[in-house]
Amino acid sequence: MRNACLLHYSHCVSNLERSRRFYVEVLCFEVVAEFEFDDPATAKVMDLPGCRFTGVFMKRDGMRIELIAFREPPPEATSRPRRSNEIGHSHLSFYVTDLEATLRELRAQGVRVEDHTRTLLPSGIECCVVRDPDGFPIEIVQMPTLDLLPYEAPAGTAGA
Repeated sequence: MRNACLLHYSHCVSNLERSRRFYVEVLCFEVVAEFEFDDPATAKVMDLPGCRFTGVFMKRDGMRIELIAFREPPPEATSRPRRSNEIGHSHLSFYVTDLEATLRELRAQGVRVEDHTRTLLPSGIECCVVRDPDGFPIEIVQMPTLDLLPYEAPAGTAGA
């Protein structure tokens, strides 16, 4: 798409206040706007006639997400850990300089850490998955600096 700019990624949640606390207090996103949507035009765009929902728009590190919580129709009651091979958005990812300290901090805040996913990749990058309140995977990747993206690091320096 030419002459376009990414606006946001929308993430449906089961409990808006619980998820807002997690994304703001734990992941350090900043709320930039909140809207109630209950009009026929928005319902048409969502392809859910009669839908009513709240959208909380957040930003961090230049990225924008929207937490979306439906009142009508209510979200499906089933909430389970999402698997990486499910079609659609796979995970959210952050990189840090100290994986052990980050996981310790997240545990202290009650975040579920999937210890069985912690591994050192052949590239030298160490990573682990944690879960948001609805079980959505969040990948935590250790890098020697926050200046480079993990796939931009010079060979042999990742995770050092």
